[in-house]
Amino acid sequence: MSTLLEIQSRFAAGVFQGSEEILADLLDDGRQAARFAVYRNNTHASILEVLADAFPTVKRLLGARLFTRLVTAFIHHAPSRANHLLDYGAELPDFIALSEALAEQPWLPDVARLDWARNAAYGAAEATATDAGALQGLTAEALMALRPELIPSATLLTSDWPIHAIWMTADAASDGTVARRPEAVLVARPAMQVQTSLLHPAEHALLLTLQGGGTLGEAAVAAQQTDPAFDLMTAFAGHLSAGIFTHRGNEDPTAK
Repeated sequence: MSTLLEIQSRFAAGVFQGSEEILADLLDDGRQAARFAVYRNNTHASILEVLADAFPTVKRLLGARLFTRLVTAFIHHAPSRANHLLDYGAELPDFIALSEALAEQPWLPDVARLDWARNAAYGAAEATATDAGALQGLTAEALMALRPELIPSATLLTSDWPIHAIWMTADAASDGTVARRPEAVLVARPAMQVQTSLLHPAEHALLLTLQGGGTLGEAAVAAQQTDPAFDLMTAFAGHLSAGIFTHRGNEDPTAK
C-alpha cells in the first residue's frame, strides 16, 4: 500500500509533469482520466493567471501566446512548492535566462526581475519609516555615523539594459531594437503604492552601502567615488522624506 507522501508525489507529478501514474490511485469509473485532466488544466490556468499578474511587463513583451508557452514550460521545470500561489514565480527570471528561444531578448530576465520585485513588494512586511524630524539638530559627525536601514519592501536592481525604460514603455522593446544601456532601479512600497524609481549610479551606490549595513558616512564615500559631483544630502533627504528608511523595532534611530 502506498504511503500518503507517495500518493501526494504522484498527484503532484500528474498535475505539473503530466504523469499518468496517479490515475491508478483514483476511483476507476471510466472517467477518472478526463476528470483529472480538467483538474490539471484548471490548475495550470490558475497559475498562468497568477504569473500574468506578477509579470505584466514580460507578458506584454512576449504576447499572450508565447507567455503561455513560457509559463507551461516553467510549471514543468519548477512546479509550485509554495504555501500559496502568490509566492510562486521567483525562479522565472532565471528560467528565462536559460531559455535559448528567448536569447534574442537578453534584457528579458532583468525585466522579469523588476516585475518580480514589484510583485514581492506588495506582500512585504510593514515597517515604521524613520521620521526626518528625528534627525534634525544632529551634528555632521553624528549624522554620518547613522546606519539607516531600507524598508523590507525595498529591492535594488542593476542591469546592463534599460529595464526601467522598458518597464515604462514595454511595447517599445517588442521589436528587438533595445540599445544596451546600464540602469539601476529602486523598487519599494513605503506606503500603499509600489514605487519604481530610476537611480543615478552614485545614488545606487549610496543605497547599496546602506542596505549592506554601512554607515551614512561609508555610503557617502561610496557614492562620491562613483561620482564626485553627486549631491549626497539632497538624495538622502529625498529618500528619507519618501519613507524609504526605517530602524529596528521602536529603536531610536539617533540613539548611540
